[in-house]
This record gives sequence, structure tokens and C-alpha cells, in this order.
Amino acid sequence: MQISIDKSSSSAAQACAHIKDKVMTGAYASGMRLTEEQLANELGTSRTPVREAMRQLVAEGFLYFKPNSGTFVKAWTDAEVREIFDLRLLLESEVAAEAAVHIEPAQLRQLTNLQGDIESRGCDISESNLARIGVLNRRFHSLLGTASRNTRLVTQLANCIEVPIVQKTFRQYDPQQLARSFHHHRELLDALSSKDREWAKWVMSCHIRSAKFVLLGQAKLPQGDST
Repeated sequence: MQISIDKSSSSAAQACAHIKDKVMTGAYASGMRLTEEQLANELGTSRTPVREAMRQLVAEGFLYFKPNSGTFVKAWTDAEVREIFDLRLLLESEVAAEAAVHIEPAQLRQLTNLQGDIESRGCDISESNLARIGVLNRRFHSLLGTASRNTRLVTQLANCIEVPIVQKTFRQYDPQQLARSFHHHRELLDALSSKDREWAKWVMSCHIRSAKFVLLGQAKLPQGDST
């Protein structure tokens, strides 16, 4: 089955979005080999935009290139996951602390409304709902970064958040773990409303630590080659 591409947009950008989505949903499993020909046929386009998309996704860490073998979906080791989440822990906890000091009432209302949308289907762990939550969750954390008014810190954090294993976190949750994540967001909103810097910092710390150990504990990640 071919997927048509809107010719008015960048074919490379759309190919990139398609491949990234397949990696995120697990349709392209960790360690799977991808070829230009395969993807071009799947997308119904030439190999040139696919080649550009693959190069970009190698640079972003979604794929990796192995000389004399080809391009594969990135597989993350436990050690890499720990490093990513430990760095995120340092940066995002500080972002939350800064947001508690600087957040404006309109921004707090936005976050509160967004959290309501995140929880609108309860602890439903169907693929469609977890994908929906993932998008909204990234928006929540992005708004929190804006509220912090610390552009340099947020820029550094973005490099951690865009790592694909971070974006796939919700797909590993069971209903109880998802409920805990919701609770962390709600408590964070209370800390922001109180403008309590330390409270916000420690709530975010708990939030990230729990996500880290879900991935490392119950969802063992496949070992594989890395760039």
C-alpha cells in the first residue's frame, strides 16, 4: 500500500515525519534495517527525499548507519537510557523551578487546561490514546519551558526531550503508572500556582525518575549497535 505525499510540501520533510512516526509507534522495530528502496516504495516517492530524511534521522538519533551494512532503527542500551534521563533530570527539574518563579496566570491556565485534555480519557492505555497523550505531554513540557523564561536552559533540554526513547515513554506505562504521571502533573500545577520553586523542582524530579525506572525496570530495552 502506497502513501501519497503532498507535493506542495517538502517530500523530504514528509518522509522524515513518516519514518519517525513508524519508529515511535514500534512499526519499525529497534534494530530493523531500512532501505531507501523500501521506504520510497512505501511512500510512493523517489529515493532522493527518502535519502535526505534518513540522513536527518541518523543525525537526530532515530536511526543509525553501520558501514557496509546499511541503516537501522536505533536500539537503546540501558546505559544510554540512564544517561539521557539523568541529564533530563538535572535540566528539567531546574526548568520547573524557574517556571514556578516566572509563570504568568495565563500560562498556568493553559497548563491546567492542557492537563485536563491529557486526562480526558482517563487511564486508557490503548495505542491511540497513548499516542494522543504523548503529543499533549510534549506540549505541556514545552509550555513549562516557555514559562521558565530561561531560553538557554530550555534549548539544552530540547536535545534530551527529542530523543526518541523519551518520546516513547508513555507507550510503556500500565494504567497505574499512567495515573501516577497524571498525579505528578497535577502536583506540579499546585507548586506552580504556589510559586514554590523547590516544590516544583522536586515534583519534576520524581516525575522523571519514575519514567526512567519504568523503562529500565518493566520494559527492558533491546541491546544493539549504536552510533
